[in-house]
Amino acid sequence: MTDPTDPVTDLSDESGLPSPPVGSRVQRIRYDAHVADLVAETLDATLERAPFQLPGATVWQLLVAGERERPAALLTLWPSLRRADVIAGPVAIVFTDISAVDLVRDIEVQFRRGNGDYLIVARGGKVIVRA
Repeated sequence: MTDPTDPVTDLSDESGLPSPPVGSRVQRIRYDAHVADLVAETLDATLERAPFQLPGATVWQLLVAGERERPAALLTLWPSLRRADVIAGPVAIVFTDISAVDLVRDIEVQFRRGNGDYLIVARGGKVIVRA
C-alpha cells in the first residue's frame, strides 16, 4: 500500500506503469507539488518559481545547463495540471496527462503517461519525446 503523503513511492499500481527494477538507479515519484526539487537535483538545474502562477498552485521553472554552462533547456513544471513544458533551441514541447516521473540519478528525468508515452529531459538539455 502506498502512502499518499509520501512523494517518493512506488507508483506501479496507481500509474499503470511497471515498477523500476529493485536496486536500480531509477526512482519513480508521483507528479505533485514536491517534484520540483527532486527534478532540479537530478538535472543539476537551477530552480525558481515561474514569473506566472496558477491560483492555488505553484508553477516552477528550471534552467538546464548545456555546454560551457549556458542554458540549454527551460523546463516548466505544472504539477497541478499534470503538465510539463520544455523549450530547447527551436523546439517547444507541451507534455500533458503525466501520471508518474522517473528520476535516473545524475542522468535524466522521464515524465510518463499511463499509455507508455514519455518526455525525457537529460542533463545537458537533450530532450526526447515518444508519443
